[in-house]
Amino acid sequence: MDAGMRAGLAEIQAKLEVVRRTEAEHGFGVTIEEPKELEEIPELPEGVTAVFRLFSCLAGDYFCFRQPDVIQNPGAWKWRRTAPDCPLGDPLEIGYERYGIPADILEDIDGGAPIRLDLNDGSAYYVDPDDYILFYKHVEEERIDSEDFADDIVTFFNHHVLGEGYPRLVEGVLGSGPLGERDRKGRHKDSWMRLLTASGLLPGDQA
Repeated sequence: MDAGMRAGLAEIQAKLEVVRRTEAEHGFGVTIEEPKELEEIPELPEGVTAVFRLFSCLAGDYFCFRQPDVIQNPGAWKWRRTAPDCPLGDPLEIGYERYGIPADILEDIDGGAPIRLDLNDGSAYYVDPDDYILFYKHVEEERIDSEDFADDIVTFFNHHVLGEGYPRLVEGVLGSGPLGERDRKGRHKDSWMRLLTASGLLPGDQA
């Protein structure tokens, strides 16, 4: 692992300490779960195991990022369910959008459309479900449009989940509308946005 990725992991760890303290103080209602024990899996892109050794779940109103069960150990990875015909190359799902999904439904699922990690180059991206279906049916004719967020998982979580790139994540997946949504008290509707702002990780009046 190069120095840049190690530095990014250290920043993520420091930010997690900050958001845990902020959540304990303010009670925004986000989820920050402690990490679970993971074994090394050589086939994973660099940084995946290291990132999920820092937490197991981060979730707010708009997104949920959860440690995939299949990366727990080499056995789980070997026997994971794969999709050989997936036009995206059978990527790893590392998170899900959950904008507008009722709370009672979220008791049983993490969210809707996934945020994916390319297992070949390690990049994090999002593909609209409608575009995916079209591409799946016409893979030889179509070029799929994707929102590319980061070249590696460490940069993705450090910048787009726990940093200044979070609004870009919201806009890239959900569109520009949710960025400005407020509740009747004038607070941003997204609990994660409020958490990052109160933690000093997101500049401007987003809370």
